[in-house]
Formats: sequence, C-alpha cells, structure tokens
Amino acid sequence: MPVTANRLRPWVAVAAALGAALTLTSPAAGADEPVADPLAKWTKGASVTVAAGVTRTTWTESTLDNRVKARILQIVEIDPTAGALTLESTVGTNDGSAEQVSDQLAKVTTVTARHPYAGVNGGLFQREPAGAGVDKTAAHTSVSVTDGVLHSAGCWSGGKGSTGAVIQYGLPYITKLRTDMQLIGPSGEKVRIDDVNRTPGRPPHCARDNEDTEVSKSPPVFTDPDEVVVFTDDYGLPTPRPGTDPLVAATADAGFEVVVDAHGVVTGIREGRGGTTVPAGGRVIQGIGAGAGWLRDRLALDDRLTIDQKLHDVTLDRDIPLNASVDVVSSFHQLLRHGNIPAELPDSCSGTEKGADGTTLICTDSRTALGTNSRGRPVLVTLTGRDNEDGDSLKRFAALLNSPGLGIVDALNLDGGGSTVLQTGTETHTPPTDLVNGTLVHREVADSVYTGTGGYGMYVK
Repeated sequence: MPVTANRLRPWVAVAAALGAALTLTSPAAGADEPVADPLAKWTKGASVTVAAGVTRTTWTESTLDNRVKARILQIVEIDPTAGALTLESTVGTNDGSAEQVSDQLAKVTTVTARHPYAGVNGGLFQREPAGAGVDKTAAHTSVSVTDGVLHSAGCWSGGKGSTGAVIQYGLPYITKLRTDMQLIGPSGEKVRIDDVNRTPGRPPHCARDNEDTEVSKSPPVFTDPDEVVVFTDDYGLPTPRPGTDPLVAATADAGFEVVVDAHGVVTGIREGRGGTTVPAGGRVIQGIGAGAGWLRDRLALDDRLTIDQKLHDVTLDRDIPLNASVDVVSSFHQLLRHGNIPAELPDSCSGTEKGADGTTLICTDSRTALGTNSRGRPVLVTLTGRDNEDGDSLKRFAALLNSPGLGIVDALNLDGGGSTVLQTGTETHTPPTDLVNGTLVHREVADSVYTGTGGYGMYVK
C-alpha cells in the first residue's frame, strides 16, 4: 500500500492514542469525576496555512470571567511529514547582544525563499549592567546551544541540572540538563570552566556550581570571586572589562586574559582583561581570583589548550554530543510531561493587576511555550492579550495547554511577559508591550526558536 501524507507512522499513532488518553483526565481528578475543560471558554478560529506543514491556529477567549479584554491563544503546529521542515534556535547577530525576534529571524539566512516560516522568543535570559566596556549585553539563564556551540553553563541545582529543550533533527524533547566544562593545559593539568559568554564573577539568575553565592533576588544574581569564563567567536562584542557591575565586587577584579586561536594555540596572554575581540574560530578565556592565578601560572605563548565541554542529560544519564545537529533552549519549568501537569510546577506569576471587578487580582504574564502534541508534531505556543500583555499563572497556563482539544503532550515554558512574541513570515501576531521612549516596542531577547525549510519531507506526495 502506498504511503500517503495523512497516514501516521506507527510510533506517532501510539503517541496519539496515549496522548488522547492522558489529556482527558488530570492527576487531581478522581476516576469518576469529570474535569472542566478550560478551553470550553475559548472560540477556535480558522487555521491559517503558513507553509506546507506549518499552520497557525488562533483561539479567542469568549468567556472573560474577571477580565476586561479577551486573551489570545495562538498555536503553530509543525508537521514534518507534510514538508521539508526543520526546528532550530538562533541567537541572531551574535550571542552577546539581545535583539527583537524579527531581527533574529531575519538573520537566519539572506535567501528570501528560505526565511523562517514561524518563530517565537526563546529561553530565559538576563541583561547584564551596562558597565565598563559592556553595553546592553544578554546572558542566558541556563543551558543555551546553537548548532552545537555552547553559549551558557547550566544551573547547578545541587548537581541535578535544570530544565531545557534539546532540539535535534527537527524535534524537541524536554529533559534535565547539566554542563561539565574544564580547561586542559599543555601538561594535562585541569581547571573548571565556570561559564560561557558572561561577565566573570557574576552568574545570572542561578548558581552554576556550589561555590556561587546569591547577592540579589531581584534580579537574581550570584557571585563567585574565583572563576574562569570562556568567550566564543560568535559572542560578537569586545570581552567585558572589570567593573561591569558596581554592586558585585568580584566583577572589579582586574583578572587575566588568554587568547586562543582556532587550533587551540595560545596567541595572546596579558594581565588585566576586557576589550578583546574573539578571533574567528578561536576563544578568549578570562579568569579572576584563583582562576586568573591558574591561567597566569600555567600558560605561555604557543601552548596548546583543550576546552572540554560536556552536555549531560541528567534524566537519561547520557552525554549529548555537541555537534551541529544540536540546539538547546533553557527554562526552569516544564508545563506538561506525558500529558500531565508536573506536581513540582509552581503556580507562579510575576505581574498582577485588578480584574474587571476592581478587586480580585488576575495574572497578566504573557506566556510562550515549546512542545509536542499527540501526533508527534512540534508546537509553538503564545498566550497574550489582543493588544496588551496578558496571560496567566504557570499552572493555569499549563491547565489550558492540557485541554483535550489541543492534544499537547509535553510543553516547556519559555521566557514570557514582555518577551513573548510570535511571528510568521515577516508578520508579528503578538502585541508590543515594552515602553521605550514613549513608544511600545517588542522586547529584545537572547534567542529565538523557529521552523523553516529543511529536513526531508519523507511523506510528502
């Protein structure tokens, strides 16, 4: 019998059956207790075909409860059996600067016909202070990888790693990830690499190891006076100078800096650090405290170094090869796991305001998610107001995505709030919510997730 586009592969059919069963009930419901479907208060619009195998469906809130304006749920479904499609992430112009999603997607390719079909903002990030020699940099919160290049260390979390989506061969899977990095000198001596592409002494948002201590809760900032940080050649900015953050003493350390070429050969060493451009294919290594001492005492010009980086899947207890097929976007929270809302998911919300009754608070955090549905297809999801920032708490957002009508089995919460953006082609379907110089604009973000031309389209007829 010939294979047609609407015939499911066996594993997809199994996933569909399991997904349908899992999404009909929730762990909190009894066997005979019906579960209210939150999607019953929403109206489904017509699906729009963006490209072969890429559709965008909009759901509009029809029962507002305590809201003045309706919210908009948008879902882009990606069917790799209907077209030659890929799923990837991008940091845009460079890894050191934040950009709007539209700018990042525009830089994926210069060939108009190969422009991404659809994309959303990516993982969590934190802006670094505009300190000496550093202007508007963006540091990833946890593991970030594009085309096999590691751009940030993972959150330590007591060695348990943190949540992220590994995107490989056009499909995402959500797991706990940990990074293990070390610098190996010419005689085999080793030192831990604390992070990639951020100011030494100032881990953003979470501890990278058990030596990091918290110095600020809003925004979350940690510190470590003894660090080694590596900068990749796509960092795109001069390396940070001392004094980047006047509130974190460790960043004032003059430190030590080493330049390494594409062959791992030391081509430059100097006291002090910052203002250096990373050579093509090479790396720049900055050290402060004991990290600076290690670099100073052990390295000389023409020495050959090895930068050993491992990305470890904690859930499956395996290393993920860092090759060009691998992208990773980071998060702290998995919204759905095998069709269930994880028990550890907090009902967190950063932004609240009084609802239509003028008294009861509602959560107005716009939301972005990356997931997979019961047909084995990747989905990109946003929840926003029609012309304002609006969304929901994490658990309520997860409950909405867990509706049987959507069939989403696994979902990862990406950066939300003003970062939430959905674009198809060159059109943006989410409202700008950040006020800059009196004008509402879309927020600049660290990375984006997109679908575009690629893959094989094995079942296309």
